[in-house]
Amino acid sequence: MIKFIKDMFAGGDTSIKRVIAFLGFLFIAVTMLLNSYEHKDIEPSAELVDAVKMIVIICIGGNVVEKFVSSKKTEEKSEEKTEEQ
Repeated sequence: MIKFIKDMFAGGDTSIKRVIAFLGFLFIAVTMLLNSYEHKDIEPSAELVDAVKMIVIICIGGNVVEKFVSSKKTEEKSEEKTEEQ
């Protein structure tokens, strides 16, 4: 797990959407953990948690779509090269 995190932030194939989704997930997880031990009056607003949750969902969805679109483009380019030869 630590190696994956290091590879994700090391550059190369890492997308900013992946980093934002990972950080957002960490913020939500830490918030939920801390809220389970704190009083009800200290918890963050539900709208703020929902906003972070939506950002994480959009980033993960965008990363998935980007991965499928880029693999489709790669396949099309390889087919074009084989047709030219």
